[in-house]
Amino acid sequence: MSFGNSIHRLTVGLGVCSAVALGANQIMAAAQESPPPLAQADVLTVKENPAPVTPAPEPKESQVEILIMQALDQKTDLQVQDMPIADAVKQLSQNTGIPIEIETGTFGFLPYGSQTKVTAAIKGEPLKECLRALVVPLGLQFIPTGDRVVIKPTAPLSRIPGRASWEEVALLERLYSNPWSKELADSLEFQFQDGPAESRQANREILYRLAGAVGAGPAARVLECACDQRGWIWVPRGKTVMILSKTRQVEEQLTRLVACQYTRMSLRDVLLDLARQTGVLLRMDPGVLKSLPPGMADQFTMTVENVSARQALELIAGETGLNYIIEPGGVRISANPRAPPASQNQADAAAQATVAALRANSIVGQVTLPSDDGSSFAFFIRENDLPNDVNELRKAMIHDAAEKIGQRLRTQPPAKR
Repeated sequence: MSFGNSIHRLTVGLGVCSAVALGANQIMAAAQESPPPLAQADVLTVKENPAPVTPAPEPKESQVEILIMQALDQKTDLQVQDMPIADAVKQLSQNTGIPIEIETGTFGFLPYGSQTKVTAAIKGEPLKECLRALVVPLGLQFIPTGDRVVIKPTAPLSRIPGRASWEEVALLERLYSNPWSKELADSLEFQFQDGPAESRQANREILYRLAGAVGAGPAARVLECACDQRGWIWVPRGKTVMILSKTRQVEEQLTRLVACQYTRMSLRDVLLDLARQTGVLLRMDPGVLKSLPPGMADQFTMTVENVSARQALELIAGETGLNYIIEPGGVRISANPRAPPASQNQADAAAQATVAALRANSIVGQVTLPSDDGSSFAFFIRENDLPNDVNELRKAMIHDAAEKIGQRLRTQPPAKR
C-alpha cells in the first residue's frame, strides 16, 4: 500500500480541447527531432570567439503546462443542477478534454462527501471561471499542476476537524468571493479563542491594522496573511471566524477521527497518511526512523477505527518508543532520548534493547479527558509515570484479581470435550 501518489484521478487524456491536442502534436514532433549537438570546449587551445552553445530544448513538461494554462482561458459552457461534485468535475473534464483530478481526501472535508451537490450555469466563459463556479462555493480551490488541474481543499477548510457544515462552507465562499474591507470585517463575528474576553476588542483592532497593511485581495487570503504576522491562524466555526494560536489549531486538527488499517507497511508511509488525513504538516528529526529496528520501521502493522489522529499517534508512540511533539507548524517525530543509538552493525543489539526498554516501562493504563467542544483526549500511562506507592497498590490489586481467577478455575469442573 503506497501513499506516494495522493491524487485520485477522475479522467485521463488530452483529447477534445483543441489547444491541448495541438500541444500534444507539438510535443510528439519535438520528441522525434534529434536535438542539435552541443559545441565541445577545446581543452588544448583558447579561441577568442568560441562557437556559441546551442540552448537545450524546452522541457516537454513545461510545454504541456503552458498548453494547460492556455486551455483554462478557452471559453466553454457549464450547466449542472444539483449534481454531485465528483460527477460535475468529471463531466467538465470530459467536455473540455482537460485532465481534472480531485486530490485524495478532499471529499472527507465536504458536508456530504462525494455526494455534496453543486449547481452552476455558465455560458461562453473561460474554463477557469467554470471551475471557480464549481469549487469556490464548497471552499475548494483548483491548481494547474504539470499536465493536469488538481482540485483540493483551501487551507481554512482543511483546518476544520471534521466535515464542514453548510454554515462554514457559506462563510468560506463569502470570504473567498469578496475583497477585504472594513465594511466586510465589521459584518463578521470574530472569536479569539486563546485570549481573555476583555482583550477581544483590542485583538480585533490589531487584526484590522495587520489586514490593512497586507493590501488588496480576497478577504480569506488577506485574513491568512494578517493572522500569520501575529502568530495566529483562523478557521471557520459555524458562522464565526475563529482565531487561535497555531499550536492550538494543530491540537484541534488531531482530534479528527480516522479509520486506518496498516499491514506490514513502512512506518514513514503510516505517519504521512495520518498527516494527510488531518491536514497537519509532519516533520521528522534526521535519522529518527533509523533509530528503530528494521523490522519495526519497514513492516509496521496497526488497525484503528473511529479514533482520533492523536490517539493513533499515541499508539504508534507506545509501540515504537518514538515521541511526537505538537509545534506551531505541525507535528514533529523525534527519537526517544533514552533509546540506544542504532547502526548497521548494531541492528540486533538495538532491537533487543528497544524491546527490553518497552517491556521495562510498559503501558499500564489510559486517562481520557473531555474537552469543551465535546471531543476528548486520551493519554497512555506507562509504569514509570506512576509513583512507587501507586505502582505497588496496582500490582497488589492485579495479584488479588489473579488469585480470585485462579480459585474459580481450580474449583470449576473441566469442560466436556
